[in-house]
Amino acid sequence: MNFKTLFKNKKAVSNVIGAVIMIGVTISAVSLVYGILSSTMSFNSSIVPAGAISAEDVDQDGLIDRMTVPLINKGLANADIKSVVVTQGDNTYLWYTLDSSVRTSTMEELNIYALGVLQQIQPVQTFNIEIFFEDSVYTSPGYVIIDASEVPDEIIPIIVEGESVPFPGFNTLVERTREDDEYAKRRFPSETGCSPNLWFLLGEFDDNNKRPDLNTDFISECGNGNEEEYLPYLLDTTEFTEGKIGAQSNNRITPYNDSGEHAGLIAFNKYGNWDKQDQLNWGKYGVVYMWTYIYVPGDDDITVGLGANGASEFKVWLNGDYTLSGTKKNRWYVDNEVTLNAGLNLVMMKISAKVNAHFAGQIVFFNSENTNADLSTLYNVWAALGDL
Repeated sequence: MNFKTLFKNKKAVSNVIGAVIMIGVTISAVSLVYGILSSTMSFNSSIVPAGAISAEDVDQDGLIDRMTVPLINKGLANADIKSVVVTQGDNTYLWYTLDSSVRTSTMEELNIYALGVLQQIQPVQTFNIEIFFEDSVYTSPGYVIIDASEVPDEIIPIIVEGESVPFPGFNTLVERTREDDEYAKRRFPSETGCSPNLWFLLGEFDDNNKRPDLNTDFISECGNGNEEEYLPYLLDTTEFTEGKIGAQSNNRITPYNDSGEHAGLIAFNKYGNWDKQDQLNWGKYGVVYMWTYIYVPGDDDITVGLGANGASEFKVWLNGDYTLSGTKKNRWYVDNEVTLNAGLNLVMMKISAKVNAHFAGQIVFFNSENTNADLSTLYNVWAALGDL
């Protein structure tokens, strides 16, 4: 109530005094009720998450620049928004929203945007959202961004909290022909094939030999089980310390999206040939591990051909079973009949890398005379811990 208006509009002093008395009684009553309730109830805003958030790469530059955040205000007052920041790793990014508040007792989908190109965030890395309100601060759980393509139901949702939901990174396999294979196209194992481009990398293990020893199990030497059974996953924080691992992987598993000029082939050499988009820096003689997960939808196993090659010696395991090996560069080695299980399959490739020369590795799935699988239905995924 406005006291200036009250005194201006009332002609009789007695009426004013009466009104003031009534106001005093009302205030006293309200104060008494507030005193009773304040210990168990907040009159401020109270913001909680209301479901999975979604993300977009609006300018299609590979970075996230727009998100929709479902929120519920369980307090007794609207939450007036002051600012938004997104934290990823050690960096804080400035974001903004055109929405002014989150209304009480409603579910609001808050749209937030990166404040310029330099404020966009990386996909497939954890991040937090902080929304500063007039009377509180909301900090989101840790989220991981994934792609938003149409996929089977078991590979959704778009953004997951922590590590609780399947497959926070996925892609269809890359269709390839001998013309797409810059590295060994004259010996491509089939007319057409499909290759993964989402890999986990670990290395380089430096063994100081001009011909690195592929028989050494560096996973075991680091005290992490053995290489046939190790299951890498997103946000894997296991440290590998033996063998002087190079800075490329920072002693940890590195998710790597091979989306360069020749997707499906991870390769470089000191002259910049083969694939200039692959920013790798194996600096010494040593051994590199590459893992990729293949997801087969449905309930049935399938049989396909598997081909592999590398710049030097390599070995390949499928679901922990030794499958094939090779010793010469520019040559494909194949197994015409391998079984991919329904669900998740792990392919591990172990390759020697040579100093100041080149590093290359790739695999391809194809149909042989004895197989006729629909390779377009397969998915290449970055698995999280809860999927394994």
